[in-house]
Amino acid sequence: MSFLNTLMKPIMRRITKNRWDYNDQELNKAAELGLFDVIDLKAMRHWIVADPICSVHCSGCHNEGRPLYFNALGMLIRHKCPSGICIHGLSQLSPIIYNYYDYMLQGKDPSEMIFNHATCTDIGLEMGGLGNNLFRVTYEKMPFLEFLRFMLTMTPYLFIRNKRARGQSRVLKETVNKGGAIPDEYMKGLPLEQEELESFLASPKRVKRLRAIEKFRNHHIVVRVVSSNACIAGHKKGDEFLIDSMGLVLPRQDEKGVCIMALTKIWWRVMLMLERMANAENGKGDFKSKLFDLPINCYGTGLPLGACGEILMKVEVREHVTS
Repeated sequence: MSFLNTLMKPIMRRITKNRWDYNDQELNKAAELGLFDVIDLKAMRHWIVADPICSVHCSGCHNEGRPLYFNALGMLIRHKCPSGICIHGLSQLSPIIYNYYDYMLQGKDPSEMIFNHATCTDIGLEMGGLGNNLFRVTYEKMPFLEFLRFMLTMTPYLFIRNKRARGQSRVLKETVNKGGAIPDEYMKGLPLEQEELESFLASPKRVKRLRAIEKFRNHHIVVRVVSSNACIAGHKKGDEFLIDSMGLVLPRQDEKGVCIMALTKIWWRVMLMLERMANAENGKGDFKSKLFDLPINCYGTGLPLGACGEILMKVEVREHVTS
């Protein structure tokens, strides 16, 4: 295999260059990451498998025994997967696949990964959602015909460049960066250079957000723990984490930190609250929704399968009294 890898290296370099439409300088820059070295012929003989090991009412029909398959490059193998792929499960697999790559870069066996489970963002029917799923990420050797099929899809790039890989970014060229709102004193106090502020204010949507930050400066977005099971960070039911109208996590009064596994999962609920702040009229926002009443779990998948415990959280907006 080492001989074949040596033989294939210049071939794979050419394929990589044409597949992503790199020039020589860009290819050398991309190669600094090291993935092109570890994703060799041996690695490409394997696919990454996200196996739904605990599936209950999954709306994507990612039922137990119907895994999602990715090639060594992290690309979904569509003909091996259900016709519809649920974004709520798929989005949570990316960090686990990065963990897979990290093991490869260390020269270690990815089967030893500690963090190899991920839950979808739907908390399940019992908690007010629609269904839920727990995936275990492993890897296994491709059947030879699948490997051959994969390599055949890459072969054309030995001879042709994928010019579509280099986008033209026309929208950036057409975007207006001047002539927006006149900054008020609050906006002038933001940690932005004059040119940055001018560009920021060119978008009416960004202006709405800035005005909402100031309008709701006396409010907190409150992340409240509603359930806790084997949380090694010590987050208990009733604990609260405070976030200001900018989206900054505020220090806790008990001087304890907040687990990143919780913040990673809850950020999009906070984003929804920031969105509602920006759309609030006359300084009064509507922060009631069945979606906000729906608990969401942290990135820990809970015992006995995951590498961590699990907490459930809800998000609300609350006015605070300034001294």
